Amino acid sequence: RLIRPLGRGGQAEVYLGEHRYLQSYAALKVLLTSLDDQRVEQFLAEAQTLVRLAHPSIVRVLDFTVEQGTPVLIMDYAPAGTMRHRYPAGTSLSLITVVSSVSQIAAALQYAHSHNVIHRDVKPENLLLGPQGQILLSDFGLAVLAPSPESIGNQ
Repeated sequence: RLIRPLGRGGQAEVYLGEHRYLQSYAALKVLLTSLDDQRVEQFLAEAQTLVRLAHPSIVRVLDFTVEQGTPVLIMDYAPAGTMRHRYPAGTSLSLITVVSSVSQIAAALQYAHSHNVIHRDVKPENLLLGPQGQILLSDFGLAVLAPSPESIGNQ
């Protein structure tokens, strides 16, 4: 069941949801687009890749679906908010915080790149905070599946 809206961007709305039987929370990202059959197949392929991304600094995609042409991603819920909320513009950060944050983000990006996924929209609003304060790279909505080295050679 949907509990409440969490946010809205140019391409999607995000809701807090609760699993009816497991009593666990998840974030449901509803893309603000309607897909034709060809684009549904593309979304499903990209979503399958995102589900396989398993890294401590990447928000986990739990499931995905397309309802009446509207794509939906079901992801772990990060109740601590974003880096933008924790550290508003102009906030001074310690060197330790900066180094730790950059290291986590770099590790997440390296992992995604090693799986041929390019994020393309890294910004404080897309850096969520996990239960232990760790950074979780989110919003691969603008992600592009990079061609594999084999497919580049075949083009």
